[in-house]
Amino acid sequence: EFWFGLLEEFKEREGNCNVPSGHCEGGFRLSHWVFNQRSNKNKMTFDRVRRLNKLGFVWDVLSEKWEQGFEELKKFKEREGHCGVHQHHKTDDGFALGTWVSVRRTVKATMAKDRIDQLDAIGFFWIASDGKWKRGFSELLKFNEREGHCNVKVRYVTDDGWRLGAWVGKQRAAKDSMSAERWQRLDEIGFIWDASKDKT
Repeated sequence: EFWFGLLEEFKEREGNCNVPSGHCEGGFRLSHWVFNQRSNKNKMTFDRVRRLNKLGFVWDVLSEKWEQGFEELKKFKEREGHCGVHQHHKTDDGFALGTWVSVRRTVKATMAKDRIDQLDAIGFFWIASDGKWKRGFSELLKFNEREGHCNVKVRYVTDDGWRLGAWVGKQRAAKDSMSAERWQRLDEIGFIWDASKDKT
């Protein structure tokens, strides 16, 4: 009852039961007690399991983190139109989405197929460089729709810090080695390949 009370206090303050590793509540190591509850779930009375469930206790931390990360990635995609999450990107509530995305790429070989399918379905980039290109193209599309042209100034940076001007310069430099598909997509929106004709 004492420890459960500490967890209730944590939940009331934080809004969840995701007690970080090593966390102490009122000088007591609540994280250790939480770990023990997960380890002993199969030996626990039905009433204790029910009470923890009612409080929103997280039994499977890895699954919980997966669900949270996937939901945040979907929100990012809906808002930005792509899954090109910057490596250091954090959500407004502090979730390290950029790190979560990087880890998915690293552990793909051991991921469950249904999770891979879920990510594929929303256009996840398994190769980071693909993500950067699609992010850049998405930002250029937005710029084009807003300004009516693709004349991006060399030092132009989007509101969220994406260096679109630098990205445009890289596309020009890579023109001869670029895939036909990428070249065509840029050409179709009026991309200016010769920087001397781009009065920026």
